[in-house]
Amino acid sequence: MSTVMRDAETADIALIISTLGAGGAQRVLTNLANAWARHGRRICVITLEGEGHSFYALDPAVRHLVAGGFGETRNLLDAVTANLRRIRGLRRAIRESGAPRVVSFIGTTNVLTILACRGMKRRVTVSERSDPARESLGKAWNLLRRFTYRLADQVTANSHGALDALARYVPRSKLAYVPNLLTLPEPSGKAIPLQNLILAVGSLRPDKGHDVLLYALAKARDEFPDWKLALVGDGSWRAHLENLARQLGIADQVIFYGRRADVFTFYSTARIFVLPSRREGMPNALLEAMYCGLPCVVSDASPGPLEYIESGHTGLVVPVEDHLALADALRRLMRDEAFRSRLGQKARERVEEFTPARALPVWETVLGL
Repeated sequence: MSTVMRDAETADIALIISTLGAGGAQRVLTNLANAWARHGRRICVITLEGEGHSFYALDPAVRHLVAGGFGETRNLLDAVTANLRRIRGLRRAIRESGAPRVVSFIGTTNVLTILACRGMKRRVTVSERSDPARESLGKAWNLLRRFTYRLADQVTANSHGALDALARYVPRSKLAYVPNLLTLPEPSGKAIPLQNLILAVGSLRPDKGHDVLLYALAKARDEFPDWKLALVGDGSWRAHLENLARQLGIADQVIFYGRRADVFTFYSTARIFVLPSRREGMPNALLEAMYCGLPCVVSDASPGPLEYIESGHTGLVVPVEDHLALADALRRLMRDEAFRSRLGQKARERVEEFTPARALPVWETVLGL
């Protein structure tokens, strides 16, 4: 425990992440920061990127410090120099926060935070948001992760599969499971009519497998021409996916919404949620969809989602890259409203542990609050 002097500006916890842009880790951090602030804890969020790039809103009671140093580098020397600046910036911001506990999110930022805290007498917890066995940070960062994570006081993950992967180089005594924290909007009081809508939420990039979903929809469209697919998210593959939809003749059934802050509107109006990823950690979008009572279809690419989706009970599981199996799963759900309702109800019950009343105490126990 730190012996830092306490004053009105001193935080109880500093939460660190590279940016507050759109993303699952950013949503979890924001949910935690805001929930703790509402419970009277003094919270400081430290980012490498400035406030102008925030996608999620922090509670006014949460202090936000910018360590600086976020951005692209051109070569190895430039990268080393930039990371040394980032470490110095993080040390300054952590010292300014005064927080005795530091919680960092996402692989590379975790490495930088551990190095920045050396000799500072802070309790350092890092939060791994993916499965290290399936998602590489790059050769150099992978080596740094293996070396530095064992220096942290605690290493947490949001899936048991990720913890098993981390146990290869982090002592089991330092590992802990912590759930994603779901914060749901207040009910509007207005009934929102359901639509024949299939929903996918996430970045548009190759590992998310949206191309597999488009091929599946093309197979199912003749039997269900009135159903549409909503893709909520953006990314480097958007133009490719738009072109693929045109090639498959389903452009009129696929709607690209881009990044949206009102994602719960889509959960409220859709009938089916799909996660066709080639790799995943523990995606917030899946947990949110389950909590909203949507029947979900996931690929079997990663162990995280399979901890919560039991095929035929809390959702449906299909083989990764298999668009024919995915098309069959969609047909089964589109034609059977009672089956959709049953899966959705079981899905909601399965993820009760992620609500603030149940998830926040787990985080607090792990952090020793």
